[in-house]
Amino acid sequence: MSERVKKFLDGDMLERYLMDATSPMESKEVEHYIEKYPEVKKTYIELQENLEEYATSYAVPAPSDLKDKILKEIQSKPKPVIPFLAITACAATILFGVMTFMIWRQNQELLDDRRLTTQLIEELNDDIVSNRETLQSVEEQFMILNNSSTEKYVLRGNTKARKLETVAYVNMLEKKSYVHVVALPELPDEQVYQMWAGVDGQMVPLDILKITKENLVEIPYEERMASLNITIEPKGGSKEATVDNIVANISF
Repeated sequence: MSERVKKFLDGDMLERYLMDATSPMESKEVEHYIEKYPEVKKTYIELQENLEEYATSYAVPAPSDLKDKILKEIQSKPKPVIPFLAITACAATILFGVMTFMIWRQNQELLDDRRLTTQLIEELNDDIVSNRETLQSVEEQFMILNNSSTEKYVLRGNTKARKLETVAYVNMLEKKSYVHVVALPELPDEQVYQMWAGVDGQMVPLDILKITKENLVEIPYEERMASLNITIEPKGGSKEATVDNIVANISF
């Protein structure tokens, strides 16, 4: 879960939206989060269900004869005569109260909109910074891949993982290494594929392999790296390679 989503869920805007107590701009923001982030949508649905269960559990049906009792009580009492001036004063008081409440509510909505605008501007700035960092990372990867010193190594699985295919790019001058996981055969939930570097006769753990949206994933670079190996390890990875479970390797 991203920090932005966590911050949103930690607030009370989602609950206020359910109670119809958000401003128009806040409602738009809540609807944006519900539509974009599955975890927010899930929380929203759970809050709806909890609210419905609460209302149902505390609902008490009115007695069937309550209406008749109220009507008889009203009809049995004489109607009071209210002076015109008293009615006028009462109406003026109510009108003044309503106007005061409306002005207060408008001020609150303006303050809420200002806070929301400030938050949206901050999030936009965060997105700009994030996109700039992503662009820099892509440019760096492009330069490494097109560098004449970058070596490409294709690791294909043995009989234990026939469909496995991973491409590694290693630049010893820039001390950078990346992998592109093309295909990984499925494993039981308690196992993972782990990549290792052969350094001075020892196997040094690099990273756990998995299919990602990014074509390239940077992995730790090891000095004097002479080979790359992939093994099957327990979930979470191992500190020492299970040599019997090597499914792919290449020396260079």
